Amino acid sequence: MNVQCRLVLDYESEEQARNVARSISLDNGGYAEAKVEGSRLVITSSAASAPSMLHTLEDLMACLKVADQVVKGGSGPDALPDLDR
Repeated sequence: MNVQCRLVLDYESEEQARNVARSISLDNGGYAEAKVEGSRLVITSSAASAPSMLHTLEDLMACLKVADQVVKGGSGPDALPDLDR
């Protein structure tokens, strides 16, 4: 069985989408491919099984959350902690 997934994330600008794409590019390895289409980040992935895809998506979502917070300035209720304190 081959499982495929496509995520489309909308950002406020093409620059934000590009910055997030660059931030996650090292973690993608051969498991996911990200491309920027205007202000959208499109990520495609395929895996040999559903559990393998779930693992890939869990890792990807964690990386996206951090990259998104950094690109948006770390504001809001889920902001990264201030490490300078």
